[in-house]
Amino acid sequence: AISAAHMECRSIAETVPALCGTLAFEPLIESGDPATLKHPNTDWLLMVHEAPHALDKEMHNHFGVRVASTDEVDAAFSYLNAHQDTYRLSELQSPAWSHGSYSVYFREPGTNGLEIECYEAVLRKESGGTRLGGVRAPHWETRLPPERFPGRGYVPQAFTHGTLACGDISVSGRFYEEVLGLDAIRAYERILYVKHPDARHYIVCGQRASWTRHSRSFRFTLSLASPDDVAEAHHWLARSRTELGVTELDDMQTEENSAHFLLADPDGNWWEIRA
Repeated sequence: AISAAHMECRSIAETVPALCGTLAFEPLIESGDPATLKHPNTDWLLMVHEAPHALDKEMHNHFGVRVASTDEVDAAFSYLNAHQDTYRLSELQSPAWSHGSYSVYFREPGTNGLEIECYEAVLRKESGGTRLGGVRAPHWETRLPPERFPGRGYVPQAFTHGTLACGDISVSGRFYEEVLGLDAIRAYERILYVKHPDARHYIVCGQRASWTRHSRSFRFTLSLASPDDVAEAHHWLARSRTELGVTELDDMQTEENSAHFLLADPDGNWWEIRA
């Protein structure tokens, strides 16, 4: 599984209320570093790490949730506009269409871009939910009712995606598939949708002329079946790292009944392998 996304922020005390108050995340572990958040309709986690001197992220490095209707995107824009001071939001953009999605973008106080998206129009076509690995289909079995997120006029129904930047999506796509074991679906000329074949959430990878390389706190976690599998993966990567395109490989860390390590892909993006 892609089991977690990791976000770097300047203050957990400021970022967590913003994520919970605007995107419907709920804290599983709110104290300490990282804070662990989960959307109630989605399997994967969002881990929030504190770095007081974190650099501003470019908006193409963002995290997104989805609502069921375009009217809810407009309602979200109104709510965010009225509560910018409450949550210390910035760079709030008017809703707009892009790649089939009607979305509103904004920035939370800890430097991260956020998106509230909707694919209602795409889903009016019979093939709208089945193309591109099904990422545009609803990411939920049952809709959360309005009372689950009251007073906003919109309900984020799922935590759908994170994002990465890369230099060449052909090179990166091969790495995601052949090294990480994920699906890499060519959505547009410079866009890949990267996902586990058995899950709906995904990572949007965009080819860029340049981008900021982020710290280890900005990463995605891949879960394996057992600590032995993690050890085997680390051995394989260490033996063939240059051939595979691994630019950095940390030592494996073991704890009681668990193991994990971090690696950087050809673009310097960080991944965690864990069981």
